Amino acid sequence: MSNLASHIVRIATAEIGVEEIDGTNCGHRVNTYKAATNLPPLESWPWCAAFVCWVVREAMSGAGVTETLTFKRPTTAGAWALESWSLRQDRTTWTKKPAGRDIEPGDIVIFNFSHVGFATSSPDDTGHFQTIEGNTDGQGSREGGAVLAKWRRTSQVRSRIRFRP
Repeated sequence: MSNLASHIVRIATAEIGVEEIDGTNCGHRVNTYKAATNLPPLESWPWCAAFVCWVVREAMSGAGVTETLTFKRPTTAGAWALESWSLRQDRTTWTKKPAGRDIEPGDIVIFNFSHVGFATSSPDDTGHFQTIEGNTDGQGSREGGAVLAKWRRTSQVRSRIRFRP
């Protein structure tokens, strides 16, 4: 696992249990995530991609990774738009679509139901892997209101984005 990937997993793990207030897609911590995007943080909108943007920003800082002319951190609030963001970067990111079982801890995993999170394990023999996701719930909804650790199947993954060392 690269230094940036290990920072991603550590930072995302520390956020497990954060919840929005009363199903509003808002709250102090949630609004902090949303401020890492290009949308107004105080307005109500689904924030799974905002969580990813915030974690990546914080992990880059902790790992000493800086933006360059050819690499900018993600600021999109759209799960599927993260694919376009990654493809616009230099070789710092590697997008694979479909991902299959090529998933590692620290990867951004984009699901086929317009949701996104981070892998915290590689798939097991049955194709299941662990994630940390924002704006989900116990049933795995894409609008669930909390940061949670989940088990997902590789068949649910549309693509994955890996940061290269």
